[in-house]
Amino acid sequence: MIKPADDNFVFPVPLAIQPEEVELLAPGDRLTVSEWAAQKRKLSPKTTHLSGDWSNDIAPWGVEIMDSLSDPSIKQVTEKKPAQGGGSERANNFKGWIIEEAPGPLLEVMPTEKDTARRVNTRTRTMFESTPTLRRHLPGGDLDAINIGKETILDNMIMYLGWAGSAAALADNPICYCILDEVGKYPARTKKEADPVSLAKERMRTFFTRSTLYCLSTPVVSGDLIDREFNLGDKREWWIKCSHCGEYHIPAWKNVTLDKDENGELYNKSEYESGGHARYVCPECGVLWSEMERWMAVCAGRWCPDGCTVEANGRIAGKIPNTTHRSYHISAMMLYPGFMTIDRLAGMWAEAIAAKKTGDIGPLQNFINSQLGDVWEEAEKETDEKKLETHKGTYQFGTVPDGVQLLTAGADIQLDHVWVAVLGWGYLSECWLIDAVRIETGDTSSIANLQMLREYLRREFLTAAGRKFYIRKSAVDSGYRPDPIFDLCRQATELDMIPVHGDDSVRTRVFRAIKNPGSPVIRYDLNVNNIKDRLYRLMYESDQPGPGYYHLPVDCDEDTLAQLASEEQRVIRAGRRQNTSWFPKTSGRDNHLWDCNVYADFAAELAGARMLADPKVNAAAGHGRTIRRGGGFLDDMPII
Repeated sequence: MIKPADDNFVFPVPLAIQPEEVELLAPGDRLTVSEWAAQKRKLSPKTTHLSGDWSNDIAPWGVEIMDSLSDPSIKQVTEKKPAQGGGSERANNFKGWIIEEAPGPLLEVMPTEKDTARRVNTRTRTMFESTPTLRRHLPGGDLDAINIGKETILDNMIMYLGWAGSAAALADNPICYCILDEVGKYPARTKKEADPVSLAKERMRTFFTRSTLYCLSTPVVSGDLIDREFNLGDKREWWIKCSHCGEYHIPAWKNVTLDKDENGELYNKSEYESGGHARYVCPECGVLWSEMERWMAVCAGRWCPDGCTVEANGRIAGKIPNTTHRSYHISAMMLYPGFMTIDRLAGMWAEAIAAKKTGDIGPLQNFINSQLGDVWEEAEKETDEKKLETHKGTYQFGTVPDGVQLLTAGADIQLDHVWVAVLGWGYLSECWLIDAVRIETGDTSSIANLQMLREYLRREFLTAAGRKFYIRKSAVDSGYRPDPIFDLCRQATELDMIPVHGDDSVRTRVFRAIKNPGSPVIRYDLNVNNIKDRLYRLMYESDQPGPGYYHLPVDCDEDTLAQLASEEQRVIRAGRRQNTSWFPKTSGRDNHLWDCNVYADFAAELAGARMLADPKVNAAAGHGRTIRRGGGFLDDMPII
C-alpha cells in the first residue's frame, strides 16, 4: 500500500452494507425448469382437462428431464417418447423458463410449416395467454406479436419459431437455446446441406458455454434422426419399483399378460378396454399389478443410464457415463392412469395384431412408435426356433450321416474359450450340422492355449458304418485376436485353416482377400450379410430334406437352437434409402454358433462344396472310392 505524504492522514472507514442492500445486491437463486413450472406455469383449459397450476406429480419422471435442461453442465437433452406423452408441454416449460430465468436467443423448430402454425396457435399462444408472467414480455402483451417463420421480439430476447427447411430454421443468426420437436419426422437432409439437427448445432457455437439443445420426438424407424440422437446420449430408462418385492426393472410390453378366448386367440379391442383381461406382471416376483399398483411403481421409479442398474435400495449400480448429453426413453406404460391404462394399451395391441394378420402392419408400427416410444424395426427375415426344430433328423451330434461328402468348420474366438461348428456338405448345398462345441481354452491371446482348437480340428468323424471323415477346411474369426490366430494358421500346416473377419464395407461380393505383409497367411474379409442370407434359405425356406436343406441332429439342444435363431434381418431406412442387415434379436443374446455357421459356410465356398457331384450319378458310373485324411471326403466316396 502506498503511504500518503501527510503523516497525519487517516484512511476513511468504509460504510457498512445495510441488510436491505445485501438482499438487493446478492444474486438471486435461479429456479430450475420444473420449479419454474410448478410456481408460475398455468395450463389453459383450451389445451387440457387438467387446467390450472402445473403439477409435477402427474409425470414424476419428467422432473429430471426438465431440470437437465436448466443444468449448465448439460448441453443436450434428447427425449424419445410416445405420442401425447407431454413432451410439447415440457418444451413449453423450457421456453417459459428461458424467457424468465435465463434469456437468450431461442429457436424452436417443427417438421413443417403447417405443424409450426398449429403449435403456435394451440400451444405457444395459449401458454402466454394463461401465464401472466410470460405475457408481460410480449410487446404490449399482444398475443399476435408471436410470429411464425420469422423472429418474435420480446422485451428481453429474440425467439424464432420455424420449421425444418424454413428461413428461420436455416438462417445464420446465432442461437443460445434450441428446441427441435418431432425430430423423427424431419427430412434426413435439407436440400444439399446437413440434416436439420446438425444445422441447429452449428448455429449454437457462438453460445457454446451456455447453450442447450432439446430434441424430442416420437420415433419412427431405426436410424432416424431421433433414434440417432438418443443413441448418442447416455440412453436413460425409467426403472420402476415393485411394491411387493421392492425390486426395480424397466417397464416393458412383454411383461403384460393378456387373457385369450377358448381358441387361444386375443379378444377384440373393446373387450380389453372394458377391463379385467390385461394385467402388468412384475418380472422379478411374478405378482399381477392393479392399475394403481402400476402407477405407484412408476412414481417410485428413477432414471438410470444405459449399462447401469437400479438396486433394491434405489442406488444406481455401475459406471455412470460422464457426458453432457442426456437422452431419455419414455413409454405409455409410464403415463398417469388418467391419460393411459394397461387395458387401453391391450385394446390397441389386439387391434394391431388383428390388422397384421390381414397383411396391414401399419397399426402395429403405430403402436410401437406412438405407445411404446420405440423405433419400428421391420423384420425382413424372421428366425424361429420352432421352425428349426422341424429340421431335426435321426443322426446324433458327432456322427456323419449318409449324403455328406465334405466337412468344413467355423470357429468364433472369445476371451477364454472358443466356439466351433462343423458342417457337412452334400450335393446341391445340402447341409448337416455335425458338431457344435465350446472349447474351454483359457486366455485365447496365448497361442499355446489355442492348440486345443488345433487338436479339435484334426479329429476324425465317423459314419454309422465306421468310415472316417476329416475336416477339409476351417475358417477362424480373427477380429478379436488377430495376431495369435494368424500365427496358428501359419503353424497348423496339416490343416487348411484361414483367418476371417466380418467387414461391412464388403458389399458387392462375398469376400475380399487381404495379404498380410511379411506373412504367407491371407485374411478374408467377409460380406456376412450375404452369407447369412444363404444360411437363412437353407434353414428356413427349405421345407423338405434334399438339396438346399439344413439338417440338425436329433439331440440338438435348446441352446443350440436359440443361438442359430439369435438374429433376424431388418429393414433399415435412412431418408429415402433402404437397406437390409442382420441384427441380434435382443442385446446380450448368444449368437456364437450362428457366427460359426457363417464361417463354416464360407470355408465351404472356398473348398468347392457348391460343386460337389451327385453321388448317385457317380455310383452308377462306377467311380472308385478312397479315404483321404485332411481331404475331408468320406471313405468310399469319390474325390471331386
